[in-house]
Amino acid sequence: MGNSNQKKLIYQYGLLTGGVAVAFEIMRFIMKIHYENDGVTTLVSILILFVGILAGNLAVKKSNSGLISLNQTLKTGVGIALVYTLVTLAWTALLFNVLEPTFWDTAAEIAYKAAKEQDPEAMGSVSFEDFKPFVDWLSWGVYPIAIAFSLFFGFILSLVIGIVIKRSE
Repeated sequence: MGNSNQKKLIYQYGLLTGGVAVAFEIMRFIMKIHYENDGVTTLVSILILFVGILAGNLAVKKSNSGLISLNQTLKTGVGIALVYTLVTLAWTALLFNVLEPTFWDTAAEIAYKAAKEQDPEAMGSVSFEDFKPFVDWLSWGVYPIAIAFSLFFGFILSLVIGIVIKRSE
C-alpha cells in the first residue's frame, strides 16, 4: 500500500472523527450543558475517538489487501487522533473566543462555587478573586493538555486495535 493512501485515509478519518466530536459538542452547547464535565461526556468522547481509529485502521487494512502491521496501526491511529484534536480545538477556540467569550469567567465561578460546597472549611476565607488565578491558566493550558491527552489515548487505542487486528489475520 502506498504511504500517500494511508495519509489520505488518516486525514479522511481524522476529519470525520473530529466532525462527529464537534457535532456532539455543538449538541452540548445547544443544550447548555457545555460547562458540565461529567464521566459520560468523557466516555462518549473516547468512544468517538476509538470508533474513528478503528474505522481508519480497518480502511487501511482493506486498502492493503487485508494486511496491516502494528506500526501502520499506530501511525494511522495517532494520525487520526492528531487530526481529530486539531478539529476539536478549532471548535474549542471558536466557542471560547466567539460564541461565548465569557466562558472562562463563568467556568471559574462554577468551579469556585463547587469548591466552596465540597470543602467549605478549606475555602472559608478564600474569595473568588483569590481563587480565580488557580483556574485562569486553563484559558491557554487547555490546548496543549488536549493535544497531549488525545495523542496519548490515540496511541493506546491504536495499540489495542493493532494487537486485536493482528491476531485476527
